[in-house]
Amino acid sequence: MKHRAIFVGLTTIDIQYFIDEIPVANTKIKTDIPDILVGGPATNAAVAFAYLNKTATLASPAGLNAFSSFIDQDLNSVGVDHFDLAYGQDFETILATVLTSKNGDRTIVTHNPTVVKSTISPQKLIDLVEPQVLLIDGFYPEFSLECVRICKERGIPVVSDCGSWKPQFNELLDYIDIAICSADFMPPGCKNSEELFDFMAAKNVKSVAVSNGGSAIEYVSNEKKGRVTVPKVKVKDTLGAGDFLHGAFCYYFLESADFERAIKEAALLASFTCSFEGTRKWLNFDHNA
Repeated sequence: MKHRAIFVGLTTIDIQYFIDEIPVANTKIKTDIPDILVGGPATNAAVAFAYLNKTATLASPAGLNAFSSFIDQDLNSVGVDHFDLAYGQDFETILATVLTSKNGDRTIVTHNPTVVKSTISPQKLIDLVEPQVLLIDGFYPEFSLECVRICKERGIPVVSDCGSWKPQFNELLDYIDIAICSADFMPPGCKNSEELFDFMAAKNVKSVAVSNGGSAIEYVSNEKKGRVTVPKVKVKDTLGAGDFLHGAFCYYFLESADFERAIKEAALLASFTCSFEGTRKWLNFDHNA
């Protein structure tokens, strides 16, 4: 272990089917046995960080349900230390059904999480872990907001996974240092990346990157604009690639304290993951080989 990071947000159960193409309405198709894996934005980011760092800390609700043991075993197997925000409570697992076609495109059906009353306070979590960086994915806003406030007060860098606009981002972004956005992340009134960069500047977010699949990553950091080319790979599956980008970024940013370098290194790993089916097989290989 080199670094300490906390990832706060969503944990899901992903049921992923691999098919030739997305089916039309009112059809029934047979597939091989699906992958059933633990996922979610913050969770996948923690997995990528642990792959590079040997360990990571995830704070997310899992609670008591049919998947509790499965989640524990999966996270233990990939080196993620899990603080269960719903520990000892009945909690509905967030399920996601994923259809992945042979060209790597995917369709996801899922649902929003229920409100959780955390069994550990943000203060205690941060005191115990003493993170060097915090990443949030925008879910569980009350807990996340307190986490980002504490880290801001302590000078701990805060990274936000901005996958899609959620109303709570309007307040959360006031405490964010680095925002890594998908091309779909458009705050109210924004229609393109330039308007997004202006919006983030008004929020005093220091560094912003916008990823767009296999296209170049645009960024603004300390008023410097640039683009990072995404490595080309034979894409088998893009599920989790953006999340892995975020987790790898956190690791490389702690390694170098260089935003542009961290984005470049993280893009290499995220692209590497796309050459494997599912979100776990790539963990068995060296992405630098």
